[in-house]
Amino acid sequence: MATESKGRSDPVKRSFPNVGVGHPPKRQPRPPRTTLGPVHATAGPDRPDPADRPEPTHPIAHGIRADLDTVRQFLLARFPLVNDHPDVAGLLRDAGALATIGPALAAPFVGSGITAVASPEARGPILGALVAVELGAGLVLIRKDPGNHPGADRRMVSGPTWRGPVAFQARSFDLTPDDRVLVVDDWITTGSSIRAVVALVEATGATVVGTAALVDKTAEGGGGDAAAAEGMAALATHTLLRFDDIVANSARPATA
Repeated sequence: MATESKGRSDPVKRSFPNVGVGHPPKRQPRPPRTTLGPVHATAGPDRPDPADRPEPTHPIAHGIRADLDTVRQFLLARFPLVNDHPDVAGLLRDAGALATIGPALAAPFVGSGITAVASPEARGPILGALVAVELGAGLVLIRKDPGNHPGADRRMVSGPTWRGPVAFQARSFDLTPDDRVLVVDDWITTGSSIRAVVALVEATGATVVGTAALVDKTAEGGGGDAAAAEGMAALATHTLLRFDDIVANSARPATA
């Protein structure tokens, strides 16, 4: 009968006492590496080599390097409406879309040396995490204020959004002047939230390399805010889908 080793006990055994009982868990073999060219950001001293990460599991993710238009059509075909409004939560429910969004948002910034992705609540951090993994970067949460964000020492009130000004909070120690940051959100209507996050990031001395969002609802994307469209262009914003395209696509009759 096996005896337990002396010293500190295994924390996994303490939390999950049945792990290792009977047969050891089987590990799935890593998928073979493909030759798709440089896709991920170069590893830094504190980051693992992203090339050691398995390739995206959904076939459409492999085509992002060559054809963003194809990816946009792929996402448009899966973007649901709820009460006649594009439903981001519903899109995230689609496994193929979820596997595609991160690489598609990250694509223009590959090789830009991004070390952190900053994303505002509520859905921003979901997309930000997908992009950060793709770029081999860390994720910085920008929380709404009031809210629980231990250590928060910086606050910023945005300009008008569709629901009025929003207060955000951040932690200055999450970034350093050496960081190169990509700001990611799910939606742009007025651009006020992204501009507030950019201001919070720049206050730490970090460099904002660019901004990205899933849906563009400025005047450029089918909404009504021309000033927001100009502001996003100045911030080098990369968006995947236009609001009016999502609505128009959902109104088309299904084809056999």
